[in-house]
Amino acid sequence: VVVEHRSLNSYLAWARTAYDSVERGALVHSPISFDLTVTGVFAPLTAGGAVDLVDLKGDAPGTRPAFVKATPSHLSLLLNLPDAFSPTEQLVLGGESLMGELLDEWRRRHPGVTVVNEYGPTETTVGCTEFRIAPGEAVPSGVITIGRPVWNTRMYVLDAKLRPLPVGVTGELYIAGDLVTRGYLNRFGLTATKFVADPYGPAESRMYRSGDLGRWNRNGELEFVARVDH
Repeated sequence: VVVEHRSLNSYLAWARTAYDSVERGALVHSPISFDLTVTGVFAPLTAGGAVDLVDLKGDAPGTRPAFVKATPSHLSLLLNLPDAFSPTEQLVLGGESLMGELLDEWRRRHPGVTVVNEYGPTETTVGCTEFRIAPGEAVPSGVITIGRPVWNTRMYVLDAKLRPLPVGVTGELYIAGDLVTRGYLNRFGLTATKFVADPYGPAESRMYRSGDLGRWNRNGELEFVARVDH
């Protein structure tokens, strides 16, 4: 996937505001090639914060981080590790569906931490929606919503004829705005199939066909349902 600098800059500008704890230090445990790592490395470094690169199977960091980004699958691992691996301020989860029951156990041990469920395929840089659970707020049961679009992003739930669907009706998620990448390197046919004209945006704008099914709820938030091919 070819990500332009302007798309990355747009995401990081939002991330530095949404995840202000990055200024006070982040822990990064994922490979540098993983788009999840973009948030944990570049948001702190462009905000004047420090980044601690660690192996979750190694020694605990000397200072507990303010910020950590992980996948929901990491929650069970974090529960079995010393608290030094868990953040003091913000935990961002992405890359998979987040179940409230899985999160709730970790949250009981760290009630003062804000948890953010971030959604976004690599084809839209990193993350394009977020839903946050502040300290004191109950963790919802079941699949946790992926929330609302981030800065300069438009989210659509469309049918097979690219018509917007009403609240509660499942359709395919399309993503438009500054975070949409250029496409796939030297794969022109696939790029043309997945990156299509946005009929609801400015002239010549494009949207990414995610292959994910979702729906709007009554709170104006998006709910992830499944993959189109499942």
